[in-house]
Amino acid sequence: MAPASSSLPVLLCLLFSSLAAAAMDAAETETLLRVMEAVSSDRDWRSAAGADPCSSPWPGLECKPAQSGGATRMHVARLDFGVLPNPTCKDTATFPLGAFALPHLRALFIVDCFKNPDATTAFTLPPASNLSASRLQQFSIHSNPSLSGTLPPQLASLSSLQVLTVSQNALIRGEVPQGIGELKNLVHLDLSYNSLTGPIPSRLGDLRGLVGLDLSYNSFSGPIPSRLCELTQLQKLDLSSNNLTGGVPGTFTRLKSLTFLALSNNGLRGRLPTGFSGLRDLQYLIMENNPMGVPLPSELGNMARLQELRLANSGCSGSIPETFSLLSSLTTLSLENNNLTGRIPAGLSRLKRMYHLNLSKNGLDGVVPFDGAFLRQLGRNLDLSGNPGLCVTDRAVVPDVGVGVCPDRVCVRSAAAESSVRRLIKGEVTRGLWPRLLLRPASVALCCLLL
Repeated sequence: MAPASSSLPVLLCLLFSSLAAAAMDAAETETLLRVMEAVSSDRDWRSAAGADPCSSPWPGLECKPAQSGGATRMHVARLDFGVLPNPTCKDTATFPLGAFALPHLRALFIVDCFKNPDATTAFTLPPASNLSASRLQQFSIHSNPSLSGTLPPQLASLSSLQVLTVSQNALIRGEVPQGIGELKNLVHLDLSYNSLTGPIPSRLGDLRGLVGLDLSYNSFSGPIPSRLCELTQLQKLDLSSNNLTGGVPGTFTRLKSLTFLALSNNGLRGRLPTGFSGLRDLQYLIMENNPMGVPLPSELGNMARLQELRLANSGCSGSIPETFSLLSSLTTLSLENNNLTGRIPAGLSRLKRMYHLNLSKNGLDGVVPFDGAFLRQLGRNLDLSGNPGLCVTDRAVVPDVGVGVCPDRVCVRSAAAESSVRRLIKGEVTRGLWPRLLLRPASVALCCLLL
């Protein structure tokens, strides 16, 4: 067998001959140059392209080899516009419809491109018949304040799409076209921070491979579609900051892959569905600013992977469940501006990962039960203000948490003190020793209990 080194010249020969045959097709080159000239005036694109744009591609252009007409040629695989070092967009730029005529384009990114305050650019796409052969997999239109119009129904024809992002384009309005349910290959769909209206399309339930769905910061109205429960691969769901009403659908308990759920800043009411704690992988539950008006659900304490629990300003009533002390992964607990009453569970101080705790503006009472180690752990990220019934035993230990010092350190109504006094009372009364009881220092605690 010939030594390996003897085959090196042959391999190099094959490599160079392959590269020589990889020049871009002339028609594709012309299409690319028309796109560049319509969008950007950064340079003379025809001069910059030379004989073959892919031979020395500029920033924002990515080429890859592929078989075409029986030969291996270089083709445009990705175009990026708008953010340096990629080509910037001129004030008179038009939406690059010609990009969809590039036969091997896999990714198109238009970021911070259309931003001329004196002119708007329409979000348009070629006719659906011209998009049926598209191989586009990633399509991102992000942070374009002067891009206007509606979501084109032709989006449904981009059947190869895996990632679709139309985000932070404030002038994109109207309803989501129902045909978006045809994009069966979608993995991520982000339509956040626009001005979209109408109901959330139930046909989104047809996107069975979806892992991430973000519809936040729009003006969607009506109930949350129960068909979203069919997205069994979903890991992130963000519907926050809309005008949604009704309750959390009971079918949500089927979303077993969820790790992030944000429903804040809506008009949702009522209890979480029975079995909600069965979402064992959930790490972030963000539901503040909804008029839910129910007691805090104690079953949330069974969600061992929960890291952030935000239920501020949700009309929650009753006490803080003792089960919350079981949330060993919890880093943030935000329950401010509710109608909570009773004592703070002492077990919260066992949560060693907690770094942010806000219980302000409620009706909590009693002694703050946290030890020095837990207070140092939280530092400035502890807020107990707006609870007139709360107090601390030593201002030096708890310098600034928004509550005062207990008026009489002997007369402290902690749960442990009450338990001890009740046992004392029971024993002394049983033995008929009331006078002796009244002479003992612990009788002061009894006075507190009787007040």
